[in-house]
Amino acid sequence: MAASPESFEVLEPQPLEVIAPEVNAKKCNPMPRVRVVGHRIYDSENGKTCHQCRQKTMDFAAACKQVKKKGPCPIKYCRKCLLNRYGENAEEAEGKEDWICPKCRGICNCSFCRKKKGEMPTGIMAHIAKASGCTSVHDLLEKGSDMVAATQAILKMNGSDKHQGTKRSRETDAADKVAAKRDESVGIDLNAVPGGEGDENIGVDLNARPSVCIKKRRKLQHCVKKNPADERSHGGDSNEPLPRNESPDVLNNNIVLPRGTPVTTIAGAQLDNEDIGAAIQFLEFCRAFAEIFQIRKEHPERILQDVVGGRELRLVSSVVAEFHIKLLSVIQEEKGKKPLAYMRDGDAWVVDVGKCISESAFTSKELPLDCLNQGVSGYKNLSPSCKLRVLNFLCDETLCTDKLRNWIDMQNDVAAEPMNAAREKVRAAKEKEKRLKERLKDNMDKSLLSPNETAALNCEENKDLISQIKEAQEVKHSAINDMAAIAKQGGLWTKPLIVEKGLAYWKLDGYCDNATILLQGFV
Repeated sequence: MAASPESFEVLEPQPLEVIAPEVNAKKCNPMPRVRVVGHRIYDSENGKTCHQCRQKTMDFAAACKQVKKKGPCPIKYCRKCLLNRYGENAEEAEGKEDWICPKCRGICNCSFCRKKKGEMPTGIMAHIAKASGCTSVHDLLEKGSDMVAATQAILKMNGSDKHQGTKRSRETDAADKVAAKRDESVGIDLNAVPGGEGDENIGVDLNARPSVCIKKRRKLQHCVKKNPADERSHGGDSNEPLPRNESPDVLNNNIVLPRGTPVTTIAGAQLDNEDIGAAIQFLEFCRAFAEIFQIRKEHPERILQDVVGGRELRLVSSVVAEFHIKLLSVIQEEKGKKPLAYMRDGDAWVVDVGKCISESAFTSKELPLDCLNQGVSGYKNLSPSCKLRVLNFLCDETLCTDKLRNWIDMQNDVAAEPMNAAREKVRAAKEKEKRLKERLKDNMDKSLLSPNETAALNCEENKDLISQIKEAQEVKHSAINDMAAIAKQGGLWTKPLIVEKGLAYWKLDGYCDNATILLQGFV
């Protein structure tokens, strides 16, 4: 039974009572135009603006007495800026009736005036000027940029930028460690340029180092994918962080290497795929030991061509037989046997090659001993693959002999001479640079305690020291580059350019139809 309309009550929603939390009234400055920082009173209305630091304070300031077309010069310089930047006393300048400000004299070194002249702002240089024995920044700038760079280097060595008890964030600490490591490895930076465009008395932390944006890098490293499409592209769980130094836009752009052409021809010889590596191994052996075996030019290529297509010949070619005999003679000398005078068209050298293989401790089952015991006729019936295996077996056996080992050591010593000379050159340049830097440091330390006349006399000597240090650095860098070039050339061996993910990239000379790069895959 349905209820009557009268039994329902209509309730109107009541407005909610909002209880605002009690907020403590913030203490505000009753005079926002006036603030006190240290012993200076900054007043935005009644203060005097210094042309150098552009701060409006109640401090004493010297006004310019120069009269221009539109009236007296309105420029003023505060006490600290006039003393630090120009070496003048503000009270004495104010007492002179004909005192002209540095800007009217054309020697103002504030950031605005230097920019108008096309020069770089000097930044904070009061400490550098005092360290060099100059009375002001103006005097230091008159001596040239070399003197400024030398003074900055000495301040850097004396630790003028050490920590003062302020607490730093983690990011600044990390930047300090990086800067400390750089200073230890580099030493004096003679090419340092004063940083910052501000002048003194602007409230700049003199000991602050450039901060490193580590927070952004950390956020990038710990980004988590929330989009299912991004999860599929990343191939993992949605809570899995991105790889380091990668962004979602870069993950899908995998580098696809171009498809190469399979190598089937080596030095003009048509080979099967399984024989390509053996052919390159033989040619590299001939390239490295051409001097000791007296291998003439183009003989390795001819030997390879005869080995691959020698079945059509009635006899073994003289070049192939002669090379086998040379290898066999070196092996026999190692065993204490007298090398025999083999006939190129005889069976003796083929039979002895089979005996050498059977006596070896590393005999492969793939080597055809039965055919080699039959002499030249058995050797001619071998396949090109078997002939290449026999040839490389003899080459490997000769590598274990004292004759080749001694020759390899001698060649390594010869190849090491340019590297040792370059290392000695680097060592001598480093010692010279260190000695010159110590002399420069001593001169700068003496200038701190000596009068200005003595500091001026040492200025020319310091310039000469700086030029000599730069020359030593150039010699050192040149020798380091020579060492890198020598190491890249290698010795008797050939190194792959890159070995990555089961692939090796080789650069060989003229073996594969002048191909630039060869790709070798490891199975």
